[in-house]
Amino acid sequence: MNGTLKFAMALLAALGSAVPCAEAQAADSSPRTSQPSSTQQVVTQQSFTQQNVIQQNKDTKKAFTADRAQQIPDIRVVDQNGKQRHFYGDLVRGKVVVMNFVYTTCTTICPPLGATFGKLQKNLGERLGKDVFLVSVSVDPVTDTPERLRAWGAQFKAKPGWTLVTGDKAELDRLLRVLGVDAASPASHSAMVLIVNDRAALWKRVYGLGSTAALMNNIERMMAASSVIAAGRQW
Repeated sequence: MNGTLKFAMALLAALGSAVPCAEAQAADSSPRTSQPSSTQQVVTQQSFTQQNVIQQNKDTKKAFTADRAQQIPDIRVVDQNGKQRHFYGDLVRGKVVVMNFVYTTCTTICPPLGATFGKLQKNLGERLGKDVFLVSVSVDPVTDTPERLRAWGAQFKAKPGWTLVTGDKAELDRLLRVLGVDAASPASHSAMVLIVNDRAALWKRVYGLGSTAALMNNIERMMAASSVIAAGRQW
């Protein structure tokens, strides 16, 4: 078995149904990228129900390569402690990040999404904030002040390593579109959770209301991608 085939098989085994990174549809004239690439695809904007998350992952499973770059606008956001952050540069670059999309006045899917992240903290243990980072992005930044986000996160005992962000509505709407989240209105967002391994230049979308064990399994697979790709460079 030649080296290329061995690498491809190992990466498939590590990732399962990982989605390849794709070219972002951002208006930023100088977008930030995890790594340069000449092979990019367009992110399809759609509502991510459990069924279409599964379908999209199936459709792209065989299409990915490690040499894909995802463009994420490096917009300024404000975290739950009132600290200014650059979304890509501070929260995503070079990391494994698990993102959900919530708003503090939501009474339907957001509390379960928050509860799932609360459970993830426990499962990740010391790896939280070191190997894996959690990020909750507000889809209603007009209402969601840093104080409101801090109070919302406190319901789920948010720890260091879980960052909740708000900011300028126009900028956040642009970010949400790039990430494939419906930004038309807060109530229209879905239960999609996005797992990003920025170092490996890979994304995976999963259903956020599934079991915590299933989500952890997907996170572990995405974490494994970095070591597999690193090994592949030596083949």
